[in-house]
Amino acid sequence: MKRLFRRKRLLIVLAALGAVSTTTVVSAGPAALEAVAVKFQLTSGGKTLTLDKDPVVIDGSTYVPLRTIGEALGKQVEWNEWTQTIGLKDIPKVTGKFEWKNAPVLDKGIQEGGFSGLIHLPKDAPDIFYTLADRGPNGEVGKDKLRTFPIENYAPRLYKFKISNGAIEILETIKLSLPDGKLDKVTNSKYITGLPNLVGPDEVPYDEKGVTKLPYDPDGLDLEGIAYSPSDDTFWISDEYRPSILQVKRDGTILGRYVPKGSKEKLVQAGAQIPIFDTLPEVYNKRISNRGFEGITISPDGKFLYTSIQSPMANPDKKTGEASRNLRILKMDIATKQIVGEYVYVAEQAGMFVKVNQKDIVISDLSALSSDVLLVDERDKNVGADAQLKRIYKSDFSKATNILGKEISNNLEGLSIQQLKDQGIQPVSKELIVDIAKLGYPYEKIEGLTVVDKNTIAIVNDNDFGISYDDKGVLTLTGAPTQLQLIQVSDDLSTK
Repeated sequence: MKRLFRRKRLLIVLAALGAVSTTTVVSAGPAALEAVAVKFQLTSGGKTLTLDKDPVVIDGSTYVPLRTIGEALGKQVEWNEWTQTIGLKDIPKVTGKFEWKNAPVLDKGIQEGGFSGLIHLPKDAPDIFYTLADRGPNGEVGKDKLRTFPIENYAPRLYKFKISNGAIEILETIKLSLPDGKLDKVTNSKYITGLPNLVGPDEVPYDEKGVTKLPYDPDGLDLEGIAYSPSDDTFWISDEYRPSILQVKRDGTILGRYVPKGSKEKLVQAGAQIPIFDTLPEVYNKRISNRGFEGITISPDGKFLYTSIQSPMANPDKKTGEASRNLRILKMDIATKQIVGEYVYVAEQAGMFVKVNQKDIVISDLSALSSDVLLVDERDKNVGADAQLKRIYKSDFSKATNILGKEISNNLEGLSIQQLKDQGIQPVSKELIVDIAKLGYPYEKIEGLTVVDKNTIAIVNDNDFGISYDDKGVLTLTGAPTQLQLIQVSDDLSTK
C-alpha cells in the first residue's frame, strides 16, 4: 500500500512541475496512511495561492492539493468519479463578451431578454446566431411563491442576431404561431402565449401582483432550447411544460408538438390547436414542475435529435427526484420522428461542493459534435463568487447503455451510482471541456451553448428579463444584462 501511494505522489509532483502533456490522466488510488493537516503558505511567482484544502503530511512527506498546483500552472483539473481518474488541461480563455444594449421595452418598463438557448448554423458567418426567449417575464411572489406573469399575452419568440464591438444586434424577431386558420385560446390570434397548459400538472398563473388568476393556455410554451435540422430547414425547440419538443418552420409556424404518452388527450380536451404526437415515453409525465426538457441538439448529419430533462424526475415522488443524480437524455430518429434511445447522465455529487443542493444541479443545454458525441452544460444555481459548478462536459453516447423500454427506466431516479454499476448500466461519459465558474462567470444561468469553430464555444445567460420581486412583493428591475461569451478551448471540437 505504501509503495502504491508513493507512486501516486510521484505522479502528482510531475504534474506540478509541468512534466506532463497538455492532457494527462493520473490514476487515483486509495490513501490508507494517516494524514495530518498542516498550515503551510504556498506561493507561486511571488503570489500566495489560495488552497481549497489544507496541505497534509503523510509518512513524512507533504502533499498539496493537486487542483491548487494545477491551476497555479494554468491547468484545469478534473476528477472523474466514474472512471476514478484525474485529468489536467490548459485553462480555456474568454475571448469576447457581447451584451444586448438598449433592448426594446415590452411593457411596464420590462425589456426583452430571457435568452434560453443558442445555436450557430455551420453555413452562417461566425458572428451570426439564433436564440429563443422562454415563457416571458415571470416571477414568484409572496410566501406561497405564486407564479406571476406581468405580461400575460407575451408571445414566445426566436431571434436571429449578430455580435460585433461588444454588442448583440437583433437581425430578426420571429414570434411562434399556430398553423394557418388556428387561433390561440387566450390571444384569439395565431400567436401563442407563455402561460401554463393544464390545471393540476402545471403551476397556477397569476397577474403581476399575485392576486388575479390568469387563464391557462393549452398551446402555451416555456421555451428552453433550440436546434436546427438541415434536412428540411426547420428548427426544433424544447419546452418545459409537458415536457415536449416541437418542430417549427423558419417563420415561426409550429408544425408539431411531441409529448409523453398520456398527455395528448388532456391537451386536446383543453382546446389545444397545435398538432400533437404522443410518442415520448410515458414516464416523462412525472417531470418536476418547471423542470421539463431543457437542452436540445441535432447531430451535424441531421439524423438524430437529443433532448435532456433539466433535473431528475419525481419518480416515484418529488423527494426521490430531488435527491437523485440520474438525469435522462432522449434520442430521436429525425427521419421517423420516433424515439430510439434513452441514456443516463450522472450529475455531479452536491456533497463535493459548498452550499449546493443536489436538486439544484441541472442540465441547461446540449450541442452535438457528431451523431453520438455531445457537449453538455451542467450547472448549479449559485451566483458570482458562490458559483462552483458551471461546466461544459463532452459526453460520448456510443458506449452508454440504451435503457429505452427497459425495466430500469421505470425506477431510474431511485438508483445509486453503485446500483447502476451492479446492474451493468453504463452512463454517458463525461470529459471536462471548460470550468466556466473558474473564469469568473457572474451569472446563475448558462442557458445557451453552441460550437462556433473547432476551438471556440459560445454561451449565453438568461437574465430573466431583468426583473425580480423585492421583500414586499413589488416588481423591480434588476438591470441584469443579456450577455454572450466566446470561450476558446484547447480541445478539438470539430463537428462531423
